[in-house]
Amino acid sequence: MNKTMRTVTMLLLSLIVMSCSMLTRNADDIIDDMRDARHAQYVNVGSGLLGLGRLISPTLSEAGLGINSVQLLDLSKCSPNVREKFRKRLLNLCRQHTYEEIMTTQHGYGEQKTVLVRRDGQYVNELVIANASDMSDAMVVINGHINIENLERIINDPSIFKR
Repeated sequence: MNKTMRTVTMLLLSLIVMSCSMLTRNADDIIDDMRDARHAQYVNVGSGLLGLGRLISPTLSEAGLGINSVQLLDLSKCSPNVREKFRKRLLNLCRQHTYEEIMTTQHGYGEQKTVLVRRDGQYVNELVIANASDMSDAMVVINGHINIENLERIINDPSIFKR
């Protein structure tokens, strides 16, 4: 290879690497890309409907005062390829430094729960709870102005991921 060809090859490789790293900048990008997959289930709940939801879940009625919207993406019924793509994108999201990983738990061999946050001082602007297992791949993105003291209650709320 001559010098010009090496330079062009290196330039193309660097562009490919940059474009791949830009694919997953945040959880909304994952949801936007994956919600149209075959058999994917997606729900976006705005502030109006959240008022009704607080009547159903007592834990969120206290802790959810700062929640503006909730998005849920469930890929449980999708093909293994779609679910594997979701897991890779989630792993890339965890590796980037746009979110702070506050919890990752393993339940058995194939089940993992990951919690990521974006903070603004003592408040959380975005809370991402992702569940990846053989039975279920799902992500919940909660946006708002959430007090840090309420995080544990929201994360452990049984209505978020029912088993």
